Amino acid sequence: MSTKDKKARRAALRDFLVAVPETFARATVALRWLVVLGALALAALLVFAAFGHDGHRPPPPPGGSGDNPSGALFVRDLGRLPDGRHTFDLVYDLVLRNADGRPVAVTYRLRRLSIGDPPPAGDVVDLDPAPGAYGAASGAWHALSSHRDTAPAGAAPDLAPGQWQALRAHYRINARPDQFADIAIGYGLRHERGGWFDRAHPTIDDAHDEAVQLGAVLRAHCPLGVKIHNGEMTTLCAH
Repeated sequence: MSTKDKKARRAALRDFLVAVPETFARATVALRWLVVLGALALAALLVFAAFGHDGHRPPPPPGGSGDNPSGALFVRDLGRLPDGRHTFDLVYDLVLRNADGRPVAVTYRLRRLSIGDPPPAGDVVDLDPAPGAYGAASGAWHALSSHRDTAPAGAAPDLAPGQWQALRAHYRINARPDQFADIAIGYGLRHERGGWFDRAHPTIDDAHDEAVQLGAVLRAHCPLGVKIHNGEMTTLCAH
């Protein structure tokens, strides 16, 4: 190898030895910046998770089906009485969401409990029409309790656009296992017009209910009770 080639190799090796530390230094600085940016992004996500949502929004509707409103009836057997009847605890939760782009005033709320008695004989139990929340119970249904709450005049809107409101009816009854129970929740809505709630504008009435055959609660053999959502019953012990 000539002297010229040896000098060229030594120069290349020298340049390489000088460049390697500089490359590692630049990589270290870049890595540090990546760590800092990652930490800032993680902090931003934590801040958004803590403060980036409406903390006053109620939980999702029961049942999780996305219905609006969405409701579920929860029933427990609290024990047998000496006369053969049982004490049942019934809770009907209905969650209403304002899907409109304007505020909505809930002008009244109504809750109602009805009991259905099957006929003394026969294989068919005719309980139609369902009692709902308006008018008197008919047929085999008997209204046991009905209560109406009316919002005071000039009350502030209850639901801003996108907000939820939970309505609840809670009863404890003594009934026979062959009887039926129906809980209904009704309400009236008035939309905002021109920045205020027009009392002359008619209220939109709506009502929803769930029914249960009380003997099915006993047959579930679950101390936590059962859940009825859209007419379908599931035992809470299976969750």
